[in-house]
Amino acid sequence: MTRRQWLEISGAAALASAAQPLSAQADSRFDILIKNGEVRDPGRGFRRKADVGVKDGKIAAIETNIPADRGIDVVDAKGLYVTPGLVDLHTHVYYGLDSNGYSIEADPLAETSGVTTWVDAGSFAYNQAGAFRKFTVNGSQSRIFGFVYLYPVTRNPDEDPVQHVRRNMDRTGETAVANRDIIIGVKLQVGSNMNGSWSLEFLKIARELCDKYELPLMAHVSFAPPETDQVMEYLRPGDVLTHCFNPHSIGILDEAGKIKSSVADARARGVLFDIGHGAGSFNFEIARKAIDQGFLPDTISTDVYIANVKGPVYDMPTMLTKMQHLGMSLDDILVRSTANPAKIVNRVPGMGSLAVGGPADIALLEIEDGSFQLVDSQRNTATVDKRIVSRLTICRGRRLVANV
Repeated sequence: MTRRQWLEISGAAALASAAQPLSAQADSRFDILIKNGEVRDPGRGFRRKADVGVKDGKIAAIETNIPADRGIDVVDAKGLYVTPGLVDLHTHVYYGLDSNGYSIEADPLAETSGVTTWVDAGSFAYNQAGAFRKFTVNGSQSRIFGFVYLYPVTRNPDEDPVQHVRRNMDRTGETAVANRDIIIGVKLQVGSNMNGSWSLEFLKIARELCDKYELPLMAHVSFAPPETDQVMEYLRPGDVLTHCFNPHSIGILDEAGKIKSSVADARARGVLFDIGHGAGSFNFEIARKAIDQGFLPDTISTDVYIANVKGPVYDMPTMLTKMQHLGMSLDDILVRSTANPAKIVNRVPGMGSLAVGGPADIALLEIEDGSFQLVDSQRNTATVDKRIVSRLTICRGRRLVANV
C-alpha cells in the first residue's frame, strides 16, 4: 500500500468522525485514537499491540482495544509500528535565512518522515539567534532546537581568524545561555577543508567557551589536520562528535580498520557519537566495520540540507533503513532515533518516549517489502528487500500537515 492510499483510508475515518454532531463529540473523547498498531518504545522497554489515545497534545491512554467511538479522529494502524516521534539531531532547517542557502523547510519533510523534532546543527550564529527563534522555531509545527555556530561567518578580512573567533566567544556563550530553551549547545566544524589550518585553535576556543558557559559541544569532523587523537582530547562527557562513520582522515578507524584507542577512550568517558550522514560523511564500509566491532552510534541523524535531500540522504526513514541494512535491530535503531537524541535535547519532559502524560509526538512507521536501492555519501550502493517508511506524523497531538 502506498503512503497516499493509506492516508486516504485513514483520512476517511477522520472525516466521518468530524461530521458527527458536536453533541456527540463529548469532552471524554480522544482528539486522535490510534488503533490496531504495535506500540514500540524501546527507550522504556515497551512493546505491545495496543491503542493510543491522544488528547490536548498529550498521550492520554495506551490500552488494549479502546472502543473506536471514543476517538474523534480514528487512525487504523494495523500493520504499523506506533513509535515515539523521531528526533533528528543533526539537520539544517534555518530555512530562507542562512547565509549560504543550505537549509530546508522542516515541516514538509516532517509530514512524510515521522520526524517531530529537528535540531539545527549550526546554521545560525549568535547574531542570528533572534531570527532563528522567530521564523524557524516559532514558525514551525514540528519542534525545532539548535546548536549555535561558534562564530559569525562574516568577518573583517583584515582581522586574524583566530582573533575573530575569540572576540565573538563570549557573545556566543551569552546568547546560548539567554536562549537555553531552544539552544542546546555550540557547533564547530573541525577539518582542514572547513576551517583551514585554524581548526585546532578554533576547537580550543570552543572548549573554553563550553566549559565557561556549561554547554555541550557538537564537533563536525572531516579532514586532518588536526588528527583524530587531537580532536578527542578536547571532547568531554556529553559532547557530540558528528559524522562518526565518515571515510575521511579525521575518522574513528585506524589503518587496520580497528577503532582507534582515543575514540574508545572518548566513548568510555561519555562522549557521544552521532552519524550525521550528509553529502559526504557516511560510508557503508566504515559503518559496517565499526558496528561489527560493537561500536554502534549513540544517535542516528541525517545532516539533511538542500544538497542532499534529493539524495543520498532523502529523509530519516531512509537513514533508518541503511542502519537496518548494516545489521542493527529495529529496537536499536529506534532508541537511537528517539530516546537517545531526546536526552541530548533535554528540553521537553517525556520527549522521545510514548507514555501516558507525555507529549503526543508520534510516528507511524511500516516495514515495506520490495526491492530498494540505498546509496551512501560516496555513491556506493546496496539493494535491500525491506525498507522503513513513515505513514503518519503526529506532533503536539495533531496530524502534521505542512503548508495548510
